[in-house]
Amino acid sequence: PPLDSIFGGHEPSVNKAKADNRFLDLFVDWIGLYGNTILFYIGARPFIFTADPDMLKVVSTDLSRFHKVSSLPNRSLFGHKIIGTDSILSGGGLRWAVKRKCMSQFFAKNNMSELFKVCKPHMEGRDLLRWKELIKKGNTIELHDQLSITFSSYLHCLGLEKFLTADDIADRTANILEAIPKPLFQRFSYLISSDKTRMFKLIKQMRSDAQQVILERYEEISNNPDEPIPKMDMLGYLIEANKSNDGKELNEPEFVVESVVDDVITVCLVMDNMVKQVCALLMFLNDVPEIQEKMFAELRAQPINQMEDLNKLKYTEKCILESLRMGPALLRGTRNYKCKKKRFGPYIINTGSVRIHFSEYVMQHNPQWWSNPKKFDPERWQPGFVPQAFSYMPFYTGARGCLGKHMAMMLMKLTLSVLAKNFEMEQEFDVKKPLSLTRTWQS
Repeated sequence: PPLDSIFGGHEPSVNKAKADNRFLDLFVDWIGLYGNTILFYIGARPFIFTADPDMLKVVSTDLSRFHKVSSLPNRSLFGHKIIGTDSILSGGGLRWAVKRKCMSQFFAKNNMSELFKVCKPHMEGRDLLRWKELIKKGNTIELHDQLSITFSSYLHCLGLEKFLTADDIADRTANILEAIPKPLFQRFSYLISSDKTRMFKLIKQMRSDAQQVILERYEEISNNPDEPIPKMDMLGYLIEANKSNDGKELNEPEFVVESVVDDVITVCLVMDNMVKQVCALLMFLNDVPEIQEKMFAELRAQPINQMEDLNKLKYTEKCILESLRMGPALLRGTRNYKCKKKRFGPYIINTGSVRIHFSEYVMQHNPQWWSNPKKFDPERWQPGFVPQAFSYMPFYTGARGCLGKHMAMMLMKLTLSVLAKNFEMEQEFDVKKPLSLTRTWQS
């Protein structure tokens, strides 16, 4: 795109788009005008942004040349580790590949039936009772806060029942996620604030609480080497996944426990993505009451007694898929490119080091691949419909595709089914000020 100024590059346009909550939509506009791969400048620093499926295929699959950015604020906050740079989300190399291979057994589609068996009675029992008690009080429900507790409580079904209460997990996760995306100019003032001290204590305590639970489970597994890990025991799988760097030699117990702490904190943060996705779905449905009515009618009519019954929620799945397209919880990705080889795919990069950005939101709003992309239209997801490769990536794709996508779909459907069967929903906000998603991009 044409520069706004010699010294500012495209920063004025970017800042205006941020102020108007159109930051990612600016990139949708740019790729429509200037092509699917563009060069833009923040000040004098160049960046590449791509919405080209062929280029994304290379970026997503060639892990030797395209590396995850280790300095993102969810890794550590002012030097205080949150998930670190070696978790199942942030890691790389052979150790990460060994860990991922082990965890793929837990998150496999055929293991979801085992998880369903423990999650369903929990949602229909203790957690549903919590919702009913809240509503008896006659207060308006803040949906995100309460769904955060619901999805955090699912962790108790997956081997973390001795960890923090669901309320505490949800509260601490929300506080961490509130601190992570602060713009750079806010981070400096944050650095000398009491909020920073409180946040450091919160993160340290959360990691310490996790460490105690993990160490206890590690010792149980070590003392019973012939006892298989239960299929729904995510914590047990994480311990096994972190025992080795190469699938052969074992790590020291202290190293294993610290690594599993990184992964447990990662899972807590990732669960919030499911919460945001359900909230986004309900927000979109609020604007199309006929679609909302149809989805809720299906949820109320279909009994859910076993995992396979969730597959019968055809229209609900269409609505979830469309909300994942319209408002994905994962908005963007960033990779560092460091390589002497200049050519990949049809492109040439004339530098040995550059940061490459892409966005699930931009890809999924590109009119080149999606007709009427700003319309919430579940009917586009007809049987047999397959999106253009790498144009639909709500769970990312390639070698770093989300391991937990089947679990996410199962839990979202289960939660919606139970809530729809037990409650009606009414909006409590000003209908003259429609809801919208805030889309930011900190890197």
